[in-house]
Parts: sequence; structure tokens; C-alpha cells
Amino acid sequence: MFTENATLMLYVENVQAEYDFWKTAGFEILSKETIMDYDTFDMKPHADSTLTFKVYDKAFIKQISPEVADFQPSVLFETEEITELHERISGLTDNISPITSTPFVSFNFASPSGIYFAVKEK
Repeated sequence: MFTENATLMLYVENVQAEYDFWKTAGFEILSKETIMDYDTFDMKPHADSTLTFKVYDKAFIKQISPEVADFQPSVLFETEEITELHERISGLTDNISPITSTPFVSFNFASPSGIYFAVKEK
């Protein structure tokens, strides 16, 4: 049986840039380590979240599992403070949309590796 926890793996070009981005965005960094000479880290969007993100260097993934190295997830976050979060993320990236209201209040943004994420108001 599966447990209540899940980990979403992100494959990126620059692990340190992603680490700095997500830490500044307010994510909780759980651990940082080196595997086979490649840096990696675990993070959560909120301390109580059951979803963990594991960030790997894409070069590492190309060595151990090349068939998935170019896969990118589609992730939708929720927030109760969409305006404040939009302002915070705007200070971290130029790749951010304005807040829209159709079909629901939301915006999207890209991390340093160009992976896009969506945020909707809860």
C-alpha cells in the first residue's frame, strides 16, 4: 500500500540556482546532499505539506535514468495570499504572469530552470 506521503522529482540544469530561488520563495528546505558528485535537495512548500519535492541535477538523471531526464511536471500550488505571493515571486523571476481571474484567480511562473508552476487562490 502507498503511504500518505509523496515526492515529486524535478530535474534541473542548476541545482544551486533552484535552491536559492525556492528558499527565497519561502519553501522549507529539508535536506541538501551530494549523490555521485551531484548536488540535490529536498523541499516542501509548507511545513505541514505531505508533498516533498526532490531536486536533482539533470546531468545526474541522464546518467541513471535517461528516459525521464526531459520530463517536467505540471504543478498547481494553492495560496490564501495570492497578491503577496505574486509580489514575492515577482522579485525572483521575470517569467511570471499577471494574476488573472478566469477560470479562477491564479498566476504562473517559471523557476530558474524554466519549469513552469501555477498558483491558484484557495
